[in-house]
Amino acid sequence: MTTRRLLAALLAAALLAPLAACGVEPSNAIDAGPAPVISPKASLVTVFLLKSGRLVPVRVSAASHSLDNVMLALFEAGKRREGDLGTALDDVTYNSGELVPFDFNTHVRNDPGNTFGFRLRLSVTGVTPLSRAAMAQMTCTAIWQRHDIWAVEVTQASRSGALTHYPDHDCKTYSDIAG
Repeated sequence: MTTRRLLAALLAAALLAPLAACGVEPSNAIDAGPAPVISPKASLVTVFLLKSGRLVPVRVSAASHSLDNVMLALFEAGKRREGDLGTALDDVTYNSGELVPFDFNTHVRNDPGNTFGFRLRLSVTGVTPLSRAAMAQMTCTAIWQRHDIWAVEVTQASRSGALTHYPDHDCKTYSDIAG
């Protein structure tokens, strides 16, 4: 029996030796300050504001390059009123945006096989009717961000709840006020 015990002890020592002899000496924990925090950096995006009634591209900070964040940045940038830049979106609130497949030639809607381009459907709330300058700001900002957006469609809910629909627009529609 002593041979069995001796073999068992040798086997246990052989199995535990690599764990005990890893070459790292034990030490106490060292406090090196607070844990690192990852803070996301804002993205710079281009939005269209107004200067003397004409569209002007302006670089502003946005949470990300997602269309929702870009549109939110457009509405926020207009509120800041920097220099002689302004907005026609003062009394309008951005609600949401949705990209859907679009083909100008066949007017196919929501066809998953359509990979030609997209229509951006925006939902806003505010005074009706939207001005031409407000439509231009939203349309050109969206199309500038994604060149595969071929048209922007806006549905606006008034404060009373009535809906106004503004069908497909592209930035060329507003070439007379483009800067």
